[in-house]
Formats: sequence, structure tokens, C-alpha cells
Amino acid sequence: DKAVYAAGLVLELAHFRVAVTSFERCIKQCDPDTFLRLGRLASDLGPHSSMLTTFRGHLDKGTLDETVPVEPVMQSTTAFQTLRNTYFADIQPSCREILSDDLMIMQLACEGLIACADKVCAVLARVQEGVSLAERVLEIKARCCEYIKTMRRIKNFVPAHDKPFSFPSDIDEMLSATLAQLSISFSVMQTTANTLSMHVAGAGEEDIVTLHDISDLIKKGCTGVEGAGTGFDRVKSHLEGLLPALQQMAKNLQDGDYDQLGDADTKSEPPYDIRAKAFKEQFSLADQLKTQLEYKNTENHELKKMVKIKGEEVSQQSVKAEMLERRLENARKDGDGKLETMKKDIAESKKALVEKDKQFEETMDQLQEDIDSLEAEKATLKTKLEQASKRAPRAHLTESILAEQASGQPGSVRVIVEDSPATLTKLESLQSYAQLVQDENVKLMASSLKTKLAALPRLVVPTTKRPAIQVEKPVSELHQQLLAIIANTKVIDITKSVNGKTPADQLAEQRATQMCLHNKYLKIKLQAQKEMGRYYGAAGFIQTETGDFITQSSAGSSKKKKVPDCSGR
Repeated sequence: DKAVYAAGLVLELAHFRVAVTSFERCIKQCDPDTFLRLGRLASDLGPHSSMLTTFRGHLDKGTLDETVPVEPVMQSTTAFQTLRNTYFADIQPSCREILSDDLMIMQLACEGLIACADKVCAVLARVQEGVSLAERVLEIKARCCEYIKTMRRIKNFVPAHDKPFSFPSDIDEMLSATLAQLSISFSVMQTTANTLSMHVAGAGEEDIVTLHDISDLIKKGCTGVEGAGTGFDRVKSHLEGLLPALQQMAKNLQDGDYDQLGDADTKSEPPYDIRAKAFKEQFSLADQLKTQLEYKNTENHELKKMVKIKGEEVSQQSVKAEMLERRLENARKDGDGKLETMKKDIAESKKALVEKDKQFEETMDQLQEDIDSLEAEKATLKTKLEQASKRAPRAHLTESILAEQASGQPGSVRVIVEDSPATLTKLESLQSYAQLVQDENVKLMASSLKTKLAALPRLVVPTTKRPAIQVEKPVSELHQQLLAIIANTKVIDITKSVNGKTPADQLAEQRATQMCLHNKYLKIKLQAQKEMGRYYGAAGFIQTETGDFITQSSAGSSKKKKVPDCSGR
């Protein structure tokens, strides 16, 4: 029972696979508009995928048996066939595809018929006088085996894919009709086998099932096929009527009748012409291979030369790399030394700055103390000045008398001032007071000047505008070229030529490059002098045959005019 169910399920799945495969081939060949219209139907194809998932789940769980219906597979097959006939009616499959699909389904139908015949024979074993029916069923099984052998012959004689193959439309119709009749025969045999199995299973073990009891069931079940006779004889004659057409097709394939259809030439050629053409093709192919071999040998020779040249270039590059590494190491060492020197200078500058700050703070503190002491002395001197002002008339009189005595004018009165201790003491005190007042005035003037200096705005040194020199970019490019020449020192081997150039040519080329760079340097230098002359003024130019040059004195005086004198605190 399971074998018959499995054969029916596999046959329906084969129909579904052929429908899906044909639909997929048509999609690959259709135009964009049809493809976009099919895209709207993508959601409608979901149930068919779910159907396959359901059968896969039953198979994994081991519950795929006669209780699972195969109608969903048939419905999916019909749906895909309808879509294919609706949207791709103008796209016809190739003869190879038609023959492959039909032979697969017909072989599965024959295998299903064999399974049904085995099931009927097992049922007839319990039927009294069922040997005659069993022999007819075995004849049906033998016909199915002949179908399978014929289909294998057809597969074996089909030409290779690189050769033309085609058959007329009547062969296509014959294949379609044979496929449909075999499917109907399988359905009839499956239904009859299931009916007989249920009838025999319904009888008890001690009951005797006679041939008369099941003859009506067999006749009724086999009426679905066309043929002479009744019952299994009808199915047998039906299968025998379809077999000769397939056998004739196998014979035609073996004779190569279908190889000359389609794109093949319908005119037959003698065998010796065919062998002569094949020999000529092989001879020309040998000549081509010989030419290709010579070309490959030439290529290998050239590649060896290139490898040798590349090896020399690699050796030169390795020498340059070593030189660059040495220069880089020296530059790194110089940089490290300069960095250490700069770090030491920065540390010393920081120390000097700290010391200067400390000295400035001490100086400011000392100045503040001096100012405080001056204020105190000023107050004291002001008091003493008031006391001395009361004694000023007497001091003035004494001074006038002394002045008259010193002049010695005739008729003047000479007054002798005695050097009394009191007078000397007063004179000394007046001298000290005058010195103190003079010192105080000096300090007050210094304080006033200091206050005025503090009130002055901070001196801002004007910066000079940098000239817009237009030779910076050429100078930078020349600098980069010189660095590249220094970094990529070219070693000239005087023993051999490189790329067709002799050592003398290489040396001349190198000297020409150096002369070009020297001329470029002179041109940039002249342009820079002209730019500096325009910046500092054109009064100090010297006219020469090659151009205008500024003098050194004129450039210095122009620079002094541009930069103002800086004065202030």
C-alpha cells in the first residue's frame, strides 16, 4: 500500500516539478513588461510553497502515508500550467527539454504501474481461482518493463548538447498522448488496486473470496482506459497500442533521423569527405598549436629578459634603500641631538625666567619700602621746614652781612660776626635742612616721573607687512626636486648599457638635468631680486643688460623708512 501511494505522490511531484521548471525557463526568456506583471502575482505563489513545506514536515516526522492527500500537489501543478499557458504561450520549449520531461514522467508512471501490479497480485493471492487474473497482471507489468527499456534506449541515442537535435510536431503530439494515457492507466490501476485491497481486507480470514466476487470491481475500475476486452485485458491492450510508437522513435533516433533536422545540413556527405575534413581540421589545429608554442617560447624568452632587468632594478633600489636608511639614521641622530639641545635651552630659559620674576618681585618690594620710608621722611621734613621758616629772616640778614664783607665795597660797614657756638649750631642745622629739602624735592620729582611713566600706554612695536613675493611656489618646487635628486641617487654602471643607453649618454642626460635645474635656480633668483626691489622702492635700481637690480644701500634706507623708530617705556 505504501509503495503505491509513494509512486502516486512521486508522479504528481514530477508533474509539479516539470511545470515549475518550464515556468522558470519562460521567466528567463520573457520581456521586462511580462516579468513586472508576474511580479504582482508573487504573493499568490505563497500557498504552493507552504504545500511543499507541509509535505516536507510529514516526511521528517514519518507521518507521510495514505492519510495525507495529494490533491494540493495536483492543484499547484494546474496553477503553474495555467500561468505558463497564459503569460508565455508564445515561448516554446526546445525538443530536448520536451523529451527529457516527458520521459521522466512516463518512466515514473510505468514504475507506478509496476507497484500497482504487485499490489494486485498480492491481493489475488487470497482470491480463489485468481491465478488467471494474476497472469494478466504480470503481463501488464512486463509491458511496463518494455516501456522502461524503450525509454532508456531513447535517452541513450539522444545526440549530445553540442549537436543539433529536433523532431517534428507529430512526435511531440505522440509523446504528449503517450504521457497522458500512461498517467490515466496508472490512475485506473491505482484505483482498482485500492478497491480490491479494501474488498479483500473487509472479508474475514475464514471467508473465501471468489473470482466472481471481484470481477465486477475489476471491470468497473478498468473502464477508464480505451482498449479491447474488459478488465485487465483492456489495460494490457491499451498499453500495447502505445508501445510501438515509442519503439519506432527509438529506432529513428538510433538511425540518426532526428539529427538532420533543425539547424543540421540535410545533405549527406560521403564518409571519406567527413574523414578528410576531420584530418584537415586536426592538421590545421596542429599548425595552430605549433604557432602558439613558438609564440609562448618567445614570450618566455622576453619574460626572462624582463626578469633580469627587474632584478637589476631591484638591486639598484636595494642600494638606494640602504643609502636612504643611513641618511635617515643620521638625520634621526641629528634630530635627537638638536632636540636635547633645545630641551636644555628651554630648561635654562625657564630657570632664568623664574630668577627674573623673583628679582622683579624683590625689586618691587624694595621700591615699596623705599616709597613708604620717603613718605615718612616727607612728613618729618615738612615739620622741620615749618620750624625753619620762622628763623629765615635772621638767616637772611646774616647772609647779607657776610656777602657785603666779601665784596669789600668802599664806604660799607664791616660787621664782625662772632663765631659763637649758638650761631654755628644754627648754621649747621640750616645747611642740613636745606640738603634734606633738596633731597626731598628730587625724590618727589622722581615719584612724579614714575607716576607719569606708569600712566603712559604700553608700547606696541609695529609689525612690518611681509612682501607678497610670487616666487615662493617655484622655490618650493625647486626645493622638492633637489630633495628628490638627493634621495634618489642614480648609480651609473660604466660596464654595460641600460635600456639601450650607454654610460656616456646616461652621464650626459644627468648633466643636462643639473644644468636645467641651475638655470631654473638663476631665473628664480633674478625674479626674487626684482620682487624685493619693488617692495623696497625702485629708486635704488641699477640698469643692466639682463634686467634691473636694487642696490644694497638703497634697500637698507628703504627698509629704515618703512620701519618707524620705537620709543617709550
